[in-house]
Amino acid sequence: MGKTLHFDRFGRSFGLGVLLLCQPFFLEQALADEQMPAAAAEAPADNKSASAKATDKEEADKTDAEAVPGKVQLEVDIQGLEGDMLKNAQAYLRLLQKKDDPHLTELWVKHLHHKAVDEIQKSLQPFGYYNVQVKASLEKQADGKWVARYMVDPGPRVKISKVDLQWSGEGAEEPALQAAANAFPVKAGDFLDDEVYDKAKGRLLELANSLGYPDAEAKVARVLVDPVKNSAAITLHLDTGHKYYISDIRLHQDFLDPGFVQRYLVDVKPGDTYSQANLQEIQKDLVKAGYFSLVDIHPRFKQASEYRVPVDVNLEPAKRQMYSFGMGYDTDIGLNLSANWAHRRINKYGHKADARLKLSIVQLLLQGNYWIPIRDPRTTKLGFSVRLESEILDDSERDTLDLEAGYYLLWHEWITELYTELKYEQFTVGLSPSTESIFFSIGATAERSFFEEGNYPRWAWGVWVDLRGSPGLISSTDYIRTHVKGRVYLPVFTEGRLILRGEVGLARVGDYDKYPNSLRFYAGGDNSVRGYDWKSLGSKDEKNNVIGGKQVLTASLEYDHRVAEQWLAAGFVDAGNAFNDNLDHVFVGAGFGARWLSPVGTLWLDFAWPVHKENDSTSLSDIKVHFGFEVLL
Repeated sequence: MGKTLHFDRFGRSFGLGVLLLCQPFFLEQALADEQMPAAAAEAPADNKSASAKATDKEEADKTDAEAVPGKVQLEVDIQGLEGDMLKNAQAYLRLLQKKDDPHLTELWVKHLHHKAVDEIQKSLQPFGYYNVQVKASLEKQADGKWVARYMVDPGPRVKISKVDLQWSGEGAEEPALQAAANAFPVKAGDFLDDEVYDKAKGRLLELANSLGYPDAEAKVARVLVDPVKNSAAITLHLDTGHKYYISDIRLHQDFLDPGFVQRYLVDVKPGDTYSQANLQEIQKDLVKAGYFSLVDIHPRFKQASEYRVPVDVNLEPAKRQMYSFGMGYDTDIGLNLSANWAHRRINKYGHKADARLKLSIVQLLLQGNYWIPIRDPRTTKLGFSVRLESEILDDSERDTLDLEAGYYLLWHEWITELYTELKYEQFTVGLSPSTESIFFSIGATAERSFFEEGNYPRWAWGVWVDLRGSPGLISSTDYIRTHVKGRVYLPVFTEGRLILRGEVGLARVGDYDKYPNSLRFYAGGDNSVRGYDWKSLGSKDEKNNVIGGKQVLTASLEYDHRVAEQWLAAGFVDAGNAFNDNLDHVFVGAGFGARWLSPVGTLWLDFAWPVHKENDSTSLSDIKVHFGFEVLL
């Protein structure tokens, strides 16, 4: 009786009693193989030397790599399926999974082959196929290899006849939940697909959670399939449970003023809806502030009262000071060295400071900044800066000292600065003698941009505007100056984009000879008119020295096309000039280039040449190479 019960596990209890009596050991061993032991029985110990054992191991490895006498050789072939359906069938088919197992026996092959039809049929049910026909065959070839073949006919796909979707609970009438239910992507008449249904159900529960219902659950989630009618009825009854709110946000830290952190660094407030979205907003706000290295959030449901949940936020400080050093190459200023320093937290009220040094053959820049947060330090702050700059070009030289105080704020999505500036500059331009000027200016800068997600934005735009001026009573001369830059990315075809770039600058100056070189307009260079050197275009004196201008007008048209996953080919035409009163000559540059899309920005290389010079014809020797790196913020 015991043997018969064991044999029933194979589902073959018909007339093999003689075999059970004659070969009990063989059957017990074969049935034990159903667990597929991971290793063979341990061999008796021997007294071989270490070198002999190593030789034996090498021989064993070679034997494993070759066909072992008695080892079952198996080939499995599934036909009639492709794509995800084939992959799922292969994943369900245990015979395929075990075909390379060294303990596979012929009896086990027959047993798994017997189960294969049912496994293939079940593997296709998630795709909506419940009338699958499988023609199975298993044969042993002359060379001893077993070949299992399965011809699969999926048959007709099940269609959904009815979808019963209902919300209950406190949030049943929430407009967003009702709208999501109406837009449920699984509808009567669709083919049944388990993955589509499960994802749609999960999105409904996630939406309820985001609206403050963390206890939302599916009370009834049933899919009834009628294989005879080839139809399915879906019943999905969801309960939102109660709506939760945040009772308190408890910030655990001892290195910043608690009132400063609570009032200015967290936009979510007590009384707001409890949701994963709001918890993520708390974390994002605190990380963005730059004071913390760790933001660990824990809702305390055990302490909840009347569906109001306290939230604990554990904060650890970021490293107070940071240093960085670099070396780069920019075709405008050549090889350059840089150093940066930042102090993230000078005191408990969140004051910050930073400084940078940039050194090249033509330019020296040293700048320090001190920041005082006002209200929200991410968008509103006072800034004080000292900037020392020295520049030596072919036609001009200058040494500039700028002292600036600015009020920074976010105004209607524009990053805005209102500032006052004291500028001292000693400069020489063209044939003019060395001049010293002092300017006390007031001004405003505003910037706004949008970039499509990803490292290859095909739709984007950005605008930058600066307006400044000074009356002559407190400056070397009176002036008013405005400068506008803009850029637009437009998608073209399936892999291309068109980039339109423009620049307009206008100034009215009382005495141009006293007007500092740092405020004059120039054109030419990487981000202006390519094909011409940096700041090489502008008004000229009688000796043909470039002395800048009161006005500038440039435009660029570029087409980029994706030729590989991270590579673009580009062609462009730039035009423009800087001038004083009349735009009497427009310089045009054209060329081609390549862009590499890195995870953090775009590395670009351009070859450009002047289409026509002012007095001379263009030659191959005039080709300019422009090289740089751009980060989209």
